[in-house]
Amino acid sequence: MKSVYVFPGQGSQRRGMGEDLFAKFPDLVAQADEILGYSLRRLCLEDPDRVLGRTEYTQPALYAVSALQYLDRVASGEELPGAVAGHSLGEYCALFAAGAFDFATGLDLVRERGELMSRAPKGAMAAVVNLDQERVREILAGLPYRNIDIANINARQQCVLSGAYDEVRAPEVRAAYTEAGGSFIPLNVSAAFHSRCMTDVEEAFARYLSGVELGELRIPVVANCTARLYPATGYAELLSRQISSPVRWYESISWLMSRGHQEFHEIGPGNVLTKLTDRIRQDPLPVHDPAPVQERLLVQAPVPAQERLVVQEEPRAPRRTRQRPEIVFMYGGQGTQYHRMGRELYDTHPAFRGAMDRCSALYEAANGTSLVAAILDDARRGQDFDDILQTHAALYSIGWSLTEALREEGFHPDAVLGHSLGEYIAATVAGAMSFEDGLDLVMKQAHMLKLRCRTGGMLSVLADPGLYQRRRDLFGGLSLAGVNYAGGSTGNFVVSGASERLAEARAALDEEGLIAVRLPVRYAFHSGLLDDIRHECRSMGGAVPVSRPRMPVYSAAYAGPLEDDSLERWDTYLWDVVRGRVRFDELMATSFRTPEHHYFVDLSPSGSFVNFLRHGYGPDYRGAFAINQFGNNTASMRKLREGLASATGAATRTAPALV
Repeated sequence: MKSVYVFPGQGSQRRGMGEDLFAKFPDLVAQADEILGYSLRRLCLEDPDRVLGRTEYTQPALYAVSALQYLDRVASGEELPGAVAGHSLGEYCALFAAGAFDFATGLDLVRERGELMSRAPKGAMAAVVNLDQERVREILAGLPYRNIDIANINARQQCVLSGAYDEVRAPEVRAAYTEAGGSFIPLNVSAAFHSRCMTDVEEAFARYLSGVELGELRIPVVANCTARLYPATGYAELLSRQISSPVRWYESISWLMSRGHQEFHEIGPGNVLTKLTDRIRQDPLPVHDPAPVQERLLVQAPVPAQERLVVQEEPRAPRRTRQRPEIVFMYGGQGTQYHRMGRELYDTHPAFRGAMDRCSALYEAANGTSLVAAILDDARRGQDFDDILQTHAALYSIGWSLTEALREEGFHPDAVLGHSLGEYIAATVAGAMSFEDGLDLVMKQAHMLKLRCRTGGMLSVLADPGLYQRRRDLFGGLSLAGVNYAGGSTGNFVVSGASERLAEARAALDEEGLIAVRLPVRYAFHSGLLDDIRHECRSMGGAVPVSRPRMPVYSAAYAGPLEDDSLERWDTYLWDVVRGRVRFDELMATSFRTPEHHYFVDLSPSGSFVNFLRHGYGPDYRGAFAINQFGNNTASMRKLREGLASATGAATRTAPALV
């Protein structure tokens, strides 16, 4: 088994680093000086202004020295590693080694990252030693503070806390850990790296990263925030998410060891990671995959380093050539709901009514009221349907019940696609989690939102999504929650944030003649206003039993099909669905480039997806909706059945007996 190269992060810098490297790579050093606007060599060797310890200088300097050391090692004839990993900033060096970008591009990225981090609000970090992660988390949950996260899990008994300065430095925090037998060591940093406090930095960096072309990875890279491998392509969001997510180093190294890797080489100044590796080797984290997964480690054949490496996977059954389009069931999320949705089907379609009644019974057992009665309440016709305790469960139930109605009529999906909350429905339909567990999860999540989150909202804007980046005067303080399409004569994107800022943005857009619609949602999904419930949501998600999906699950949160390793980090995935950006436009561009190969079945309450396809993607994207807010659901279902029958080549079935 080939060796693993690991690259250190911030804290490993020292004056004098790189002394033996700069003369070997004069062209790259000159590139660095031009990008940075100062002498890299002088900073690292002399540091006359004593700025090497400042984030905006540390990050590019440490990246450059580690990258040059890697190049020097390869130039000396050393065999390329079998895998690479980097701790925090070091992940950029690992990605450079794997071919994600060239030296100059990587340096520019870490320069931007460092500058953004240096401008982050004041925060604090502290190491907790001699207590294991679960005990650290347990103590943290019992403290009266909600802006502290576990930022690094370095070894079994070494974690780092990160968060708001006044909270991390509060005497009660130190006392809680020392009384439990741990050591509490404040770190000399100015911001709360790898915590919820960095979400604004993450979003700003993501916008910067969107203009960078990332290459296909030629060596496996273990990601900090998942402790599993990066996908070979389409990994930009994973890289930006690293800024506010914990560094799961203990699990990363333990996972590599469980895959047979035992030889680790630290590339960069210092030996911090070497010491950590020795400690982890003595007490590795047991790594148990919840379901069999394909081995993803890339193995290098004896070919030149420039040639692409080969993925070694379990044998797969031969794929049959599809003779008909792939039927994709699509599920929508918050903002698509309204009172009396599905009323006509409930009155006339036995399978739909039976499924809705089943959902309502589970809801009533948990909440004491009828979900069906809340949805179909005639007295609230025309009013906003925005009580999260009802709408979360209602959307899940409508999507599930429409699926059951189509199954009863003999129509089954080949794949499923979710948009925001709709991803939970898609995962359930695919068999990744049970119907009962999925509904229980959305009910618990709704209660947590109601209890802990500040209210806010979402605004759908009919304009080119590039407007969000260009006009910060309009959208300052608001998060880009999602992009639905950018083609056609216009575009559609959604922003999320505090109610007062949404009102200001809407008024300004109205003055400029741009259409913006406030969605019937009381919470700012896909924004930092949800971060108060990050721990609880991930804990709830981690408690859900997961199985391998029976069909492809296309994720708008990840802009592609769910990979097998998503099962190993189900808690992260379920959190990303509601907190991360909805990248529907990217998903369509990467997974559905040949529209004739797919037929889309819109099972959102409002028929939103059909509108997206019509206005943003063109007539070649075929599909039909089941219901919408304008009524006549029976006719809509009949048209949908006809479309499915035509797409699949099946005879149109007679509709079930109506009652």
